[in-house]
Amino acid sequence: MIEPRVSLYEFMPYGAPELKEVAKKYMFRGVAVATGASVLLYLMGLGTSFVLAHRPHETSVIIVPYRELQAPPPLTDKPPPPKVEVMQPVAPPTAAAPVPVPDAEAPPEQKIASQEEISASTPGVTTGDQNIQVAPPSDDDLPKFGEYVYVEELPELITKVNPVYPEMAREANVDGTVQVQALVGKDGRVKDVKVIKSIPMLNEAAISAVRQWVFKPALANNKPVAVWVGVPVRFTLHGS
Repeated sequence: MIEPRVSLYEFMPYGAPELKEVAKKYMFRGVAVATGASVLLYLMGLGTSFVLAHRPHETSVIIVPYRELQAPPPLTDKPPPPKVEVMQPVAPPTAAAPVPVPDAEAPPEQKIASQEEISASTPGVTTGDQNIQVAPPSDDDLPKFGEYVYVEELPELITKVNPVYPEMAREANVDGTVQVQALVGKDGRVKDVKVIKSIPMLNEAAISAVRQWVFKPALANNKPVAVWVGVPVRFTLHGS
């Protein structure tokens, strides 16, 4: 009769029981050793820092022998005071002796010119039968452009000539207002024209028209004066 063969592994527990029994003991020892080593390293670091902090520092000192030191300057020495120059006495002035001078001679007697001599020597003045005729003022009496002239009454327009619309400007549909300054003389007529706001195709037509205008002259102290006035010249393609 054959007896059944029993294997030894059937009665052994699974998984190395010897290692399981000593695993906890080894684990505790490993943790204790690691903790002790960490604490020891920490304490060594603190001790090293404390020693380095309290280590005496070396200080370099230069010793100079006493015989090489110079004596300090005395406190009693002061710079000499500045010299004051004394002016020499001046001799008092003496009275000057009067010197006679010749009497001033009177100028020779002057002859007053007559009215005829004055008229003959004065340009622009003619005489005849006791009537004096003065020549009209020249262009030098007219104010320059931009020159201020005192007036009590500004010029008033009497005769206005409309400008001729240039065909080139009409074909190009150019319109607008040309601003000019007109010099109105004492006789009320325009002596000069300056363009202030320009429209190239319309400037000449505006100047030509304004030169034909007639004004009542400006007055200052009830007398006519020449003055510059602003004049707008309007060009429009569509009658208003």
